[in-house]
Amino acid sequence: KNKWIDNVVRIISYIGIITPSFVFAIFFVLIFGYALQILPTIGRIPPGVSLPPRITGMITLDALVTGNFALCLSGLKYLLLPAVSLAMGPLSQEARITRTTLAGNLGKDYVAAERSSGLSERTIMFKYLLKPSLIPTISIYALDFAAIIGNAFVVELIFNWPGLSRYGMNAMLQKDLNAMVAVVMVYGILFMVVNIIVDLTVGFLDPRIRLGEQSAE
Repeated sequence: KNKWIDNVVRIISYIGIITPSFVFAIFFVLIFGYALQILPTIGRIPPGVSLPPRITGMITLDALVTGNFALCLSGLKYLLLPAVSLAMGPLSQEARITRTTLAGNLGKDYVAAERSSGLSERTIMFKYLLKPSLIPTISIYALDFAAIIGNAFVVELIFNWPGLSRYGMNAMLQKDLNAMVAVVMVYGILFMVVNIIVDLTVGFLDPRIRLGEQSAE
């Protein structure tokens, strides 16, 4: 707490929280695509490259399954900037919440007892502090997933990425009811699965939830 790494994380998390995903997308395109020219910014694979045999519909995964590792690596390069653009906001919020929870738990009695028993700060941090501090962070994963879905359309438009959000927006503009219903159903199922995973993970990390369920039974 109050060390240089803590201050750096706080500043980066503040910037990530207040900056929209499409601003990160434009910034990454200008820096990595045009200024440095080290990462691709448009599409999913290099022009003129044949698609791998369709198995899952995801080019990177299909290339990996079929043994085309060069295309898989190339697909990951095309995926990197859109993924990071969408993840910056949620990751910044989660880093902020984790940092706040860790700082609050540092003053707990059990931390003082562990220090008095001679445990190192590293052991206390990673073995006893990090696990309970992650519970509030994991609890907001479902909300972050919804935020990513909402921001995906603009990011996909900037990177010319034919994703599901862009498909759903085009279906809405074209008044394609069947496509709109399909997109809503897919996102609804994904959101439900994410919520279930979050609940199971929180129950695993927090024994009070498991003990509460057992006492209720």
